[in-house]
Amino acid sequence: MKKYMQAAVAAVAMAVVSSGAFAADQGAFFINGNLGQSHFHDRGFSDRSDTSGALRAGYSWQGETADFGIETGYVDLGKASGSVAIGTTVVGFSAKAKGPLLGVNGRYKFRNKMYISGRAGWFHTKMDMNTGGFGSGSYNGDGTYAGVGVGYDATQHFSLGVGFDNYHGRIKFNGRKYGESIGVFSGFAEYRF
Repeated sequence: MKKYMQAAVAAVAMAVVSSGAFAADQGAFFINGNLGQSHFHDRGFSDRSDTSGALRAGYSWQGETADFGIETGYVDLGKASGSVAIGTTVVGFSAKAKGPLLGVNGRYKFRNKMYISGRAGWFHTKMDMNTGGFGSGSYNGDGTYAGVGVGYDATQHFSLGVGFDNYHGRIKFNGRKYGESIGVFSGFAEYRF
């Protein structure tokens, strides 16, 4: 966790220092929404896909061909479920993952209004687990996320696109650390002001 926070702080510091390089074009605040499908990579679940949504906001320093920004937001990665036989009884179990995020993003713009983008940062995981009649609980931990996308600037202020993000959720349970990798394919819309 400490090295991820140090990397995020270093990236923000570089953005502030290098903002003079982007002085020709103004920066912009943005709000970005994603809607798509998540896929839990843990094969212990039999139903590993669900609807996922994310909302991000931040600030972007804009250059002629490249933008660099910082973002914060919240993601809901949906639920995965499965079942296990204990003797003659079948017990269902499920896990929901969600949480806040903080990171950096960038994009490279082409002359035809298309662009490619990338993002990475810290993801604070909240995992709600339910084990049928054996109880339920919420567990937390610090993980990471990274993603890539392709978009189109419909106007100076509005973009549409598609992307893939991978979230590495981490939780602590009974003194031990556990991880879950969750991939998300989504469509997104972004408004800059």
